[in-house]
Amino acid sequence: MKYLVILLLSTTGIEEVKLKYHDNCDGLANAWVDVNMKYYPMRDGDPKLQGHYTSDGKLLLGWICD
Repeated sequence: MKYLVILLLSTTGIEEVKLKYHDNCDGLANAWVDVNMKYYPMRDGDPKLQGHYTSDGKLLLGWICD
């Protein structure tokens, strides 16, 4: 079985979201990000809040296709 593991950073540490997939792991990951996250661009040259965040404030670190 193939899994997509999405890594999120929260105040309690790194969290994982595991999803099964058959084909196109990157496509599934991008679709999940589009539906579940909002991108915040850098403001005034300060990168601290830049990135993809969930509605409850978790930051997207990346994903692994396993």
